[in-house]
Amino acid sequence: MLEGVRKFFSKQSKNFIVLLFRRGYTSLFNNIPMQYTSLYMKTLGVKEIGIGYLRSLGDIASTIISPFLGFIADVKSLKKALMIAMAIEVVAPLFYLFAWDWQLLTLAVIFSTLTLNIGGIVEVVYIANSLRRTTRATGFGVINTVSIIASLIAPIIAAFIVEQFGGITTNGIRPLFIIQFFGLALLAPITLIFLKDIKGSGKKFNLKEDFKSMFNILRNRRWLQRWVIVEALGGYVWGTTTPYIMIYAVEYKGASPWILGIMGTILNAFSFASSIPIGRLGDKIGRIKTLVMIRPAFHLSLLLFIFAPNPYFLIIAWAFRGIFFSSMALWQTIAMELVPEEERGRWSGIKGFLSGLARIPSSIVGGYMWTYLGPQTPFIAALIIDLFIRLPLLYMTPETLKKKEYFEMYSGAQNN
Repeated sequence: MLEGVRKFFSKQSKNFIVLLFRRGYTSLFNNIPMQYTSLYMKTLGVKEIGIGYLRSLGDIASTIISPFLGFIADVKSLKKALMIAMAIEVVAPLFYLFAWDWQLLTLAVIFSTLTLNIGGIVEVVYIANSLRRTTRATGFGVINTVSIIASLIAPIIAAFIVEQFGGITTNGIRPLFIIQFFGLALLAPITLIFLKDIKGSGKKFNLKEDFKSMFNILRNRRWLQRWVIVEALGGYVWGTTTPYIMIYAVEYKGASPWILGIMGTILNAFSFASSIPIGRLGDKIGRIKTLVMIRPAFHLSLLLFIFAPNPYFLIIAWAFRGIFFSSMALWQTIAMELVPEEERGRWSGIKGFLSGLARIPSSIVGGYMWTYLGPQTPFIAALIIDLFIRLPLLYMTPETLKKKEYFEMYSGAQNN
């Protein structure tokens, strides 16, 4: 086992090690306030529908900016694109910290949504370009495992701080954003110092032509069109549920800050235990096959969460959710293998743009469903969409593992 780990790291680039470090510290500090952002909005007087509108504003900003970062990554440089994403990431907690009413929360939600969406886009491209195809799923598994290890203690740290400063109140939650800001601001320069740039094509930036070329990536590539649908529906599923998960756990299942902390730790622990084995399985039997095998863990976690008779069942639900989350490395691997390396920035941009368009109304829809149809309905709708639409589309996706590039199979190129 240790020999295999040593051999894996001996073959990796310096960039992969630096990105591993970045994923570790950002996972720790971004996870500290993560479970409390919607609850924080509630303490400032924002209702569920209002939270939905704020989240949708964030999705609009993310949808607009994602393609531009994709252009910068492909045409100029990956490092410049990542620097923009990191600047947004560092500033985001300050807007939460100084938000005294719902109006000031608007910028906080926009910047934090940008952090989640555009930061991930650029970072995933950087990681994919730093790994060989034959070890890419394992590499993403390793980097996600480090992320999980770093975030294991974050929910417990958050629970302790919230309890010490007054519970689930404005003053109880606000210190979490102070810790997040200083942690990100102090460690971000290390990434920028040691990360080697990957230059783009050097073409002159032309908004109209570059936007056209981005959409041309989808032309006559049905596998990419299908994948965009899968991701767009995924954005819709997460958008309708994510803002309301912790509100539901606290207000309808009686979860305390310590229960929320244990939920987060259990999720990360189970994700940690299964992340590398699932990544290696994806490199052995295939990415799609492994993803389909893991998917029921998500459905079971949703059912347990919706119908939990007491708060302790939420912990069990988050254990299954952790197993499901460990398959994210495979998801990222497939998404990057769908196109050749020189198109990954623009492909990530168009993916982010179209998924963002689908996600824009989702938080609002979730808020209305919560208010007028019942608090369980956003989660039930998410379960139905994922089980009966996304899973069949995923199952129909041909395997990429033994192909030189996935797209070649459909463009008439010679297979390996």
